Amino acid sequence: MSDLASMDAAGRTAPVLDLDPFADAVLESPFEMHAALRAAGPVGWLSKYGVYVMGRHKDILPALKDWETFSSTGGSGLADIRKPDAWRPGSPIVEVDPPQHTKVRTALQRILSPAVIRQWRQDFEIEAERLADEVVAKGSFCGVTDFAETFVSTTFPTALGLADSPQRRDNLFLLGALNFDGQGPRNARYEATQRKADEIWDWYLDSMKREAMLPGGFGEKIFQAADAGEIDPEIAPLLVRSFLRGGLDTTSSMISAALWYLAQDPAQWQLLRDDPTRVRGALDEAMRLETPIQNVCRQTMRGVEIDGTTVPFDSKILIILASANRDPERWENPDRFDVMRQTMGHLALGNGVHMCIGQMIARLEGEVLLKALVSRVSALKLTGEPTRALNNNLRSLATLPLSITAG
Repeated sequence: MSDLASMDAAGRTAPVLDLDPFADAVLESPFEMHAALRAAGPVGWLSKYGVYVMGRHKDILPALKDWETFSSTGGSGLADIRKPDAWRPGSPIVEVDPPQHTKVRTALQRILSPAVIRQWRQDFEIEAERLADEVVAKGSFCGVTDFAETFVSTTFPTALGLADSPQRRDNLFLLGALNFDGQGPRNARYEATQRKADEIWDWYLDSMKREAMLPGGFGEKIFQAADAGEIDPEIAPLLVRSFLRGGLDTTSSMISAALWYLAQDPAQWQLLRDDPTRVRGALDEAMRLETPIQNVCRQTMRGVEIDGTTVPFDSKILIILASANRDPERWENPDRFDVMRQTMGHLALGNGVHMCIGQMIARLEGEVLLKALVSRVSALKLTGEPTRALNNNLRSLATLPLSITAG
């Protein structure tokens, strides 16, 4: 598609933007790019990738709600998964629209019953208490590898029903990295991740099978829903795949981001000590500021005018959630971390029919883990500079050196 494809006589022309959301420097610090994108107006045209792009909260929120105009069926990433030469299959929950989406989501919500969540809370709290005791005894630790990743890689796969093994943790995080790298361009970063994933592909495929699911786990219940006719049998392993590939990295990112901001501001940590129910606000504020899944894509099902700028039918739009979440027109002091902020309206979990179905699990894990730490630790401090794990679409830390004072 040429730059001329961004023009339509019915409305303003989308400005051509020489920006690359997937460049290393931008992935390290995307905020200058976000500001330029918002200043350009409601919609821009990314000449490097031949797609439209949006960055303002007031334009993105209604687009996410309007699935009939802004469809997920073309893929949540840059690639059009509808094409015959598509290099990956679509997710049966993320990359379908109603009525198919409604059927699958209803079945999954039935599986994720209050009784199941209550049982998970008990199991998660036990592990959170154990891990918090462990890091308090050490005095210093990495908030990513020793804490956030350790917790989610222990609790969530077991709740899903995936048997433990020496390679389970590393393999699942590699598959997560592939999932999110694959939502960007087929660049060197993606190709390198794919080569690593090729080495564990047999393990991955075996892990999605019915016989691999432990009795009583969430995964087994997905296959039982297929037996009952609630979902199509062929998508059951794909749903297990979606949870396996997306259920760890984003939650770990959220938890470690919250620790990072809290370690930089003792007053914010004290607010949690004074009232641990504020932990949920801290996690939502960390999600707003860091936005683990930076972007989602939509495909226009008709020609549409967005705040005076026309986007033609069948156009891919890169929707930069992270930009909307720091939009100064929506948020006062948007770059400030504040556990008391009213974060309703942040878009880190999406919005509309495709709002993250796993959010209750992620929030549960984050809440029990932070509360366990808050109850044991009077002070949380950075002991060095954190480092980033660069990925085409997942914003996360690789290291987070922390020290704690018990109390």
